[in-house]
Amino acid sequence: MKSEAISALERLQSNGCVQMDQGEVIDKVFNALKWNGFYQTSRTAILLLSLVNIALTAASVVFIGKPVDYKCRRLQSLNITIQDVSYDFTLNRSSIPYEIIYTQCSVDVRNGSDLVFTSSCRDGYEYAESMTSSFVAEWDLVCNEESFSDISQTVLVVGEMFGCLFLTRFADRYGRKVSFIVTSLLFLAANMTCAVSPNFIFYLVFRFITGLSVACSQQLSYIMMIEMMPTEHRALPEKLSSFLWPVSLLCLCLVAYLTKELSWHYTQLCLSMFAIYVIFLWWITDESIRWLCAVKRYKEVEKLVKKIARINRVDPQDALDILRTNGLSPFESNGVERDYNNKEVLISPTMIDVHSSHPDKKLSVFIKNRNLFKVTVVSCYSWFVVSLSYDGLLFISPNLNEDFYLGFLLGVVSEFPATLLFCVLINRLGRKKCNVVFHIMAGIFILLSTLILNTPLYDMIPGQYWVSLALALLGRLSVTAAFSTILTHVSEMFPTSVRNTGLGFAAAALYLGSTIAPYSRTLSRHVPWAPNLVFGVMCLSVPFAIIILPETSGHELTQTVHEMDQEMQKRKR
Repeated sequence: MKSEAISALERLQSNGCVQMDQGEVIDKVFNALKWNGFYQTSRTAILLLSLVNIALTAASVVFIGKPVDYKCRRLQSLNITIQDVSYDFTLNRSSIPYEIIYTQCSVDVRNGSDLVFTSSCRDGYEYAESMTSSFVAEWDLVCNEESFSDISQTVLVVGEMFGCLFLTRFADRYGRKVSFIVTSLLFLAANMTCAVSPNFIFYLVFRFITGLSVACSQQLSYIMMIEMMPTEHRALPEKLSSFLWPVSLLCLCLVAYLTKELSWHYTQLCLSMFAIYVIFLWWITDESIRWLCAVKRYKEVEKLVKKIARINRVDPQDALDILRTNGLSPFESNGVERDYNNKEVLISPTMIDVHSSHPDKKLSVFIKNRNLFKVTVVSCYSWFVVSLSYDGLLFISPNLNEDFYLGFLLGVVSEFPATLLFCVLINRLGRKKCNVVFHIMAGIFILLSTLILNTPLYDMIPGQYWVSLALALLGRLSVTAAFSTILTHVSEMFPTSVRNTGLGFAAAALYLGSTIAPYSRTLSRHVPWAPNLVFGVMCLSVPFAIIILPETSGHELTQTVHEMDQEMQKRKR
């Protein structure tokens, strides 16, 4: 098949029919169709809603699994023998020379400062709030089971990892639209089921399914957005996403605050209802034109072009002429041959990619191709670090203030200037320089904040709390900007033929960082300085890794692995 394609290409070259780069052709088609028309605007708005879903899901544990003050419940009976004398502490204790103390995880009997007896909280716990205000209180996830609330978040992220590693390949093979709709519907069902969980194990099972589905739907929505944009506007989806993410977190905080007097089940149900729109996705979304071209389904491409032109109220003929002139049409009559679906197609240089024709070989090419391997490794590491740092700071953000909700709110508000900074600099400095600058800023601010709070410097600085708070918020701001930048940069590195699979690997690394991040909550309660120290040092290491990545700003998205090799070779010269 490959040799036949090469022969066809040679015949076309001899006839002077070689077409321009496929990515450039598609960019011209989008511009001819009015790239910012009503069709693109409405579809982008729909696809962006997936980001709201993942934001609410990822951060909801901060509220529905919040720590609640507690202590051992008063024992119904306590009979102990001390120095051959039996004491019944449930009777009048005025004559008993010992004091019984109820702590968080034990019942202690003391004689002055001496501990003479201790017992676990065998009658359960008393909570400062309603037992249904958090699943931590409802299912007694305290003391030896303190980290179980963090495990619930880990299970969610493990589900996201599985989804990125295994389910995203279906989008490269069967299309973006079908995969996106199926995973979105699965997310809605699983997330609503979590709200009626009768026990912790049941909750974990459906939390896993929620993660599995929401990661796929969100990644696919992002892929569909960037594949719908011309080269010069590819950063727009990430710019919009970077604004929408903190807005989504503000919505989460608002819903949690308004339902704080209700059961966490109601909070979870309210958050689930944000995804009710997915029921109508089949009628309001379309397949990616870039993917249709990559798999040579040109009849569907022309049909979709006509639909976009009708909605945007432009003449489709210019776009159709561009497709037909460059061989991306089933109606060409010169230099054609039938593909495996018996459709009339013209073989162009960018289509000659064995890995596009044989999906089963896509995994092996990530190892065999040197450039693709380097891009994948660096992408995985950088996404791991930025997710660990961002999620960790998000989970411990309530510690910024004595008021739980205000602390979380302060952290979210700091993300808005980060988004503005990202939007201003991403195209002016380029992806690579922004990555370096934002990661260095994040590492320095986070480490300085930790240094001030946990060393003798704290007593030497006037207004210590406000200085430390300002540095912590600047660190959160920098990490947020770095997150948006690295997502944009890496998304543009992989060629279309393996983009979803490549991003699946990178996203798996991202979710690995998110798997570890929830434990920063428990760690910060015991060693307050440790989480920030880890985040700061790792952020400072990223600039050394991304040096080998090329700049993607102003370059067309590559369509095949071979095309990516050629582009990287050009940029080395």
